Amino acid sequence: MLHSNPEVGLPRIPTFQPEARRVEPPKGKTRTAGGAISFEHSWELVLFLVGKGIRNLPRIVKSVLLPLAAVTIINIILESIPTYSVQGAAKILLFFFVFITASYNSIIPRTIFWVVIFTAGKTLFRRMRTEGFWKVLADFGALPSGLLEARRSLGRLSGYILLVSGGLGFIAANFLTRNNRLDKALVTYVIAITLINALSKGKQGILFTALKLFYKDLAGFMKRSGILTDSQAFIAVSGFTLGLLANSIFGIVKLDYGGYLLGSVLFTAGMLLILLGRKRDDEKLS
Repeated sequence: MLHSNPEVGLPRIPTFQPEARRVEPPKGKTRTAGGAISFEHSWELVLFLVGKGIRNLPRIVKSVLLPLAAVTIINIILESIPTYSVQGAAKILLFFFVFITASYNSIIPRTIFWVVIFTAGKTLFRRMRTEGFWKVLADFGALPSGLLEARRSLGRLSGYILLVSGGLGFIAANFLTRNNRLDKALVTYVIAITLINALSKGKQGILFTALKLFYKDLAGFMKRSGILTDSQAFIAVSGFTLGLLANSIFGIVKLDYGGYLLGSVLFTAGMLLILLGRKRDDEKLS
């Protein structure tokens, strides 16, 4: 029996329980001893998720696409109101609704925002109802210790990965907010909370599975060996999340392209350090 995440019918991780009769695994996948299905390549996971989405299309239309159409109309209305003509408390209220609806963001970030709200956001609220708000908050609070543990296991490499992923986080945040203004920053906060929630659920979720598969295929394409470990994936997601959140500093100082500039510097520095570290390791082995 397939266990699906409540978020629009997409699975958290593709896990099957053994049934009484023998069931052959889908083509391109293997069944492990515990009855779970594992994927060898990233495109197999993508096709699996796409197929799952197609089978649940009516549910997706009802729970995501129709609400998305409704809030898009609200976004258009709020975006079209001339804020300079509104004064006093009404102006404060208007900016509040603009902020919580991401109405001033570009169409792509705004769409990402609402899709995350209607999928991962619903899942997080269900988790809070099931496990309790304080239990979820305690899981969130345990993440710094997990980050320290991952850093201890990786040593200097963890710092290099943080630079790369943090740089990507800054770049992504600048893109999502267009000009780093705080009235557009809720998109980055929502995505960051979603990633923190994924990290707090452990290292067996679909996020870690997808990262490992994509890294494996990328390494194969570049004709390099190696896998992405749990600690490396944890550091990478944590760094990206920190970049998303820390980019708000450029909203305070009103530096339109600060995320792009700092993110590019951090990403380049991290990649150079990783490559130099690999070169030193190769020289030691030769």
